[in-house]
Amino acid sequence: MTTAAPLAHQSDSRRSHQRRFASVFGLVGGPLAWFVQMCAGYALASWPCFPKDHRMVSPLAGYAWTSPAMVIALVAGVAVALAALFVSWRELIRTRHANADQRHQIESGAGRARFLALWGIFLGGGFALTTVITAFAFVVLPRCAG
Repeated sequence: MTTAAPLAHQSDSRRSHQRRFASVFGLVGGPLAWFVQMCAGYALASWPCFPKDHRMVSPLAGYAWTSPAMVIALVAGVAVALAALFVSWRELIRTRHANADQRHQIESGAGRARFLALWGIFLGGGFALTTVITAFAFVVLPRCAG
């Protein structure tokens, strides 16, 4: 019987860490995915055209792989942002049924988790949309001799 209490404590501790990770990922996953995609996309789009102090008319030879890499970075950025949105949505659903008692919410952290989930939904969806808008810039604007 003495092992049941530590096992229950480990299960609760693991669940708490998973919920904390879900809240943090839901909150920062979208903005971080957009930031990484934007930096990688800028490097992949500009360096083959501006390797030195003057602009090239076309990308350097041997760097044709950078265009598909930009698309992969865009798709990955949207996927991570949408995953953050989904995780936040799931956390919001989980906390929706929390007791309305204010004291209980403070002790359980349900109000804080709900707040983070709402912001995670907003940021995940917003940065997924921002990444898609960035994709239009990569497609519409000329790469080198623009």
